[in-house]
Amino acid sequence: MIAQGCGRLNLKRPRGPEAAAGPQKLCGKLCADIHSFRDPSVKFPNALTSVHKWIGVVVGIQVLLWIAGGLVMSAFPIELVRGETQTATIEPTPIEADEFSIDLRSAIASAGPVSALKTLRVAGRLYLQAERINRPAILIDTRDGHMIDRVDEATAREVADLDFTGDGKIFAAALTSEVSTEFRGALPVWRIRFDDTRETTIYVSPATGQVIARRNDIWRLYDFFWMLHIMDYKERVNFNHALLIGASALALGLAATGFWLLFYRVRLRR
Repeated sequence: MIAQGCGRLNLKRPRGPEAAAGPQKLCGKLCADIHSFRDPSVKFPNALTSVHKWIGVVVGIQVLLWIAGGLVMSAFPIELVRGETQTATIEPTPIEADEFSIDLRSAIASAGPVSALKTLRVAGRLYLQAERINRPAILIDTRDGHMIDRVDEATAREVADLDFTGDGKIFAAALTSEVSTEFRGALPVWRIRFDDTRETTIYVSPATGQVIARRNDIWRLYDFFWMLHIMDYKERVNFNHALLIGASALALGLAATGFWLLFYRVRLRR
């Protein structure tokens, strides 16, 4: 098929000083190498060598990116990438009797059809998270029964500030619905930005008041090379797609034919 395409383009092996320059010259040589498979006077190993080197140029670029990605991903500890080295350690806090003052039956009735309840702390304060049927979850304050369907900015800032132990301070907070490669969870989400040297950003769920993601410049570098490594240039999460499988198969075939050509030439020299 490629050879037929080269024939239609009338691209031939460059000869003498009148040979075409630039991309046409390069394409002409590639097509001539492919045509050599049809030439009975050219031995199969020689033709395979010619095509092998051209495929190697293309695949070699991706192999270099795989190696570079592997180097970056192995150079940084995953705890550093995830921002866990600047995360406060929160010990489990026992629930005190006076923290639970509401009537549970009344709270459930007010929240609506509830399928599950669990306790959690938001900035140190105890809440019940009520999972509701066909409706978003809601937080119920265990002291006064006040219901919260979305934590406010002040609470989100407090949660992020308690979580972060780095040298920076909060300089921006926003409830965002912007789709980005940095955060791939449910939207909207509170984005809390710090002015530390790593440009840390902490994402707080408006539904639960919990930290759900931590990002910094090391994570961003890691994620960029992860994208190149798995060849998912849009979502950066899928490593089961045709492009990656095809490139991997081509690289494997290139390596296998390279070994075959090496042993073939060694045998000829003997």
